[in-house]
Amino acid sequence: MEGRAGPARPLPYLAGRAAGRLSSMPRHFRIIDLQDVREDDLARVGRKALHLGLMMRAGFPVPQGFVIPTDACEAAFRSPGEAIQPNEQLQAAIVEAYRARGFQRVAVRSSATLEDLHHASFAGIYTTRINVASETELIRAVAECLRSTKAPRTALYKAYVGLHENGCGPGMAVVVQEMVDAEVSGVLYTLNPVTFSRDECVINSVPGLGEPLVSGQVSGDTFRVDRAGRVLEARVVGQHASLTPTQLRALVDTALALETLFGHPQDIEFAIAGGRIHILQTRPISTDSDLLEYRAARYRQREIDRLRNRIAELRRKGKIECGEAVYSDGNITEILPTPTPMSFGIFTSIFSDEGGIQRGRRRLGYTFGDETSEGLFELICGHPYFNLELDAKTFQAGFPLDIAAYLNRVKADPHLANYPELGLYQQELPLDEAVRRFGPDEGPAYHDRFLDFSSGIRTWAETYHSQFADTIEPELQNYLTRERSVNLTALSCDAIVAKIQDYLDHLKRYTAVHFVIAARLGFFFTERVRQRLQDWCGREADGLIEPLLRRLQLSKIGQEGIDLSRLAQQEMSREEFLAMYGHLATNELEIAMPRLTDDPASLERLLRQAATTAYHTVGEPHQQAECRDWAEAELGGRLVQLGAVGSDIETLLTELSYARRYLPLRETIKYYLVAEYALIRRALTVLSRKLVLEPDAIFYLYPSELPGLLRDVKSAREKMQVRHEEREIALLFSKRRWMPRVICEGALEEIGRPPRLEAAQEFQAIPVSSGEAIGTVRIIDPDRLDSLSNGNGCRPHDVIVVPSVSLGMFLHIRGAAGVVMETGGILAHGACLARESGVPAVVLEHASLLLPDKSRVRIDGSSGRVSLLKCQTAPERPSV
Repeated sequence: MEGRAGPARPLPYLAGRAAGRLSSMPRHFRIIDLQDVREDDLARVGRKALHLGLMMRAGFPVPQGFVIPTDACEAAFRSPGEAIQPNEQLQAAIVEAYRARGFQRVAVRSSATLEDLHHASFAGIYTTRINVASETELIRAVAECLRSTKAPRTALYKAYVGLHENGCGPGMAVVVQEMVDAEVSGVLYTLNPVTFSRDECVINSVPGLGEPLVSGQVSGDTFRVDRAGRVLEARVVGQHASLTPTQLRALVDTALALETLFGHPQDIEFAIAGGRIHILQTRPISTDSDLLEYRAARYRQREIDRLRNRIAELRRKGKIECGEAVYSDGNITEILPTPTPMSFGIFTSIFSDEGGIQRGRRRLGYTFGDETSEGLFELICGHPYFNLELDAKTFQAGFPLDIAAYLNRVKADPHLANYPELGLYQQELPLDEAVRRFGPDEGPAYHDRFLDFSSGIRTWAETYHSQFADTIEPELQNYLTRERSVNLTALSCDAIVAKIQDYLDHLKRYTAVHFVIAARLGFFFTERVRQRLQDWCGREADGLIEPLLRRLQLSKIGQEGIDLSRLAQQEMSREEFLAMYGHLATNELEIAMPRLTDDPASLERLLRQAATTAYHTVGEPHQQAECRDWAEAELGGRLVQLGAVGSDIETLLTELSYARRYLPLRETIKYYLVAEYALIRRALTVLSRKLVLEPDAIFYLYPSELPGLLRDVKSAREKMQVRHEEREIALLFSKRRWMPRVICEGALEEIGRPPRLEAAQEFQAIPVSSGEAIGTVRIIDPDRLDSLSNGNGCRPHDVIVVPSVSLGMFLHIRGAAGVVMETGGILAHGACLARESGVPAVVLEHASLLLPDKSRVRIDGSSGRVSLLKCQTAPERPSV
């Protein structure tokens, strides 16, 4: 809503009226009285007027008024020039209706056919004028209502709620109603808009007119009452409550009757004058199934139930047997965060389910059966995790592992589940420990088996690097050259699906296997070096490893940075660069993400980044190698001082050389692996075009579902749509940091919940949009919004703090993690926009003084708690 209009020049009709032209003016427009509105009048009167008319006919106390119908308003859109202005005939009809009813002061409101929808309230989007007290002001207010349909904020809102392509025309009527001299005004929700409880209503009220309340200028009193009108909670801002218990009960009774009339929970604007309730307007609240937070809660519970059943199934099959199930996002979430179903399906197909992990590790000598072929990876609320017990079983090296101990250690210290092969999983078995654990009879036998394994993996370390260079890499290059030449557009859909399966089989049986071998060799010997350093140097060991592994021989992916710098300096052509790296992307394992060859703008962004990042093609690697040599020599001297003999140092340096050799080779093989991903993406894109699917929709299927897509496209579309909506919730959880790094079977309720952080200080605010957000405080000056659009926009981790939310901040709300307003209430425009955007929001007086800019904060839009957080630095991942 907006304030009262100022003075204006006389309008054409009003000027002409003095010349006595009124009686001769043609009557082309029929003004409709509110009490004459019928159920089938939506197209003529708009949704707001329809609701008012239906309430009036049902006997509810609605102020008298009339409607300027849509056909009359549409004529204003055909006005000469750019101005939207009622013509003289329409002005005459409006004034005549105004005079005939003897109104002194009126409110002028929009009544569009597209507003007050279940999923789009349009609250505050169209102009409203109150206290209009003259004919001149009335005509001007009508014109301003009509012009608001063309305002930028209206186009922005329509686009956001998916109405931007609607071709039904303006569909705008205007309602003129007699003003009520309100003693108290307010808004009532027939369900709690924060908790979604249908057992209670929420009432926000102020003395006098309700405009300051709805526009967010004041917070007003807030009453939470049950459906019998009993007060459950009252927050009164002044010395006396604006509503009495009797008035609260009467309001609830009226509101529930309106809910019955319209069949949906209602958002009702009311005024009380002379002890009588007047209903100014009502609109449906988004029903439970339409509310993002409610859908998120349902999705979360479904995922918890599904995971609980999945764990029980794996236990029945004997796959897990070591106690409580534990899942970790380990290093998988950094390479595949919140993946599309197709991306996760490809990943699990090629790495688990008797894929690269099982085949590669068995070839290295690890001994395990088929117990890890099912359930190793799990997508939980759209986030990838691995089952710690099943993962540990793939590291059996000739002796039984104490996996139950691993699980208990992780529950005590969840950080151990991050790269568990580095520090958690046991990878050697000295004789004395073997005897202690397994007894004098079995212990030596297990020790011998481990020595056999150790000897075998050293043989792999000695020979595999040259084998890759001589045989494997040429085979990979030849395969890519051959498959890139295939003309997929000439193939049938069945043939394309078969080709995709061929690509998956090659990855699963060959490329992913070699990736796992190189990765395991690099990680195994890195861990052996760490353990030996720990034996000699204790806790300092971790700090000693990083200098020894710094700036290793460049992998093909590492070479990309240098070649990008060469491209920026015109030492390499764009064609040469794309021929080498065109299959790469920001996140190559996300199959939905365009590759460099698909998205020329992404290469331009990389070049701009390269201009600010120095890649030294000669000097820096040489200097880094010197630093490594220096660190190696210093370490050798230190170990001698600690009592190490020559053979100890030689063994350590040999294992260090293996780690240095295979960590970069792992990245080189990944370069070829993602090149095959690009083949799959190309095939999926061609298939999608042949089937005329929506852009990117095909990525919401799993690879195994592609044959079914060809048989029944309609069912597949429905499945893709559901998964797209679920991924939106998964991305919301990711944005809010609601997914725990480690999930324990006994604490599944932690899934989709805010992390537990230590609070430095807490404040109690008014909750206006549910959900929790953790982020960095960004104090916004509403008068300087332009700066937010010039490269300084709100980031996903920002919690914006603002005196009140203007409509110009709509996009910035959508881009933020949360919103803290200093004024307003549960029904303010800012609160409505926050809820429709799915962004947590609260109202906290003096928030910009209480919450320092750039501080860490958590807001709870359900309870109103605002917590300043102590800065915490997450443990760094291993630099390998």
